Amino acid sequence: MSQAIDKPIIQENTLLEKFRNLTIEQQQTILDFVEFMHSKKPKSQDNQEVSVYDLAKEWAGSVESGIGDLSTNKRYLQGFGK
Repeated sequence: MSQAIDKPIIQENTLLEKFRNLTIEQQQTILDFVEFMHSKKPKSQDNQEVSVYDLAKEWAGSVESGIGDLSTNKRYLQGFGK
């Protein structure tokens, strides 16, 4: 169990050591990449639930089903919610 807890710390130390050995330009490139990846992180809090829509909203409406708006045809809504 102790090994599993220590491993991230070892990796972090290895990353820091390698980062410090890079040129200033290389370090800036790494920082830019990390900031880019951070900007792609979902905006929700870690402990908050995320809806399926939030996860897939960039694809919402991208597929045509061929079916019109079902809410305009009362036959489709008969018995709904019972």
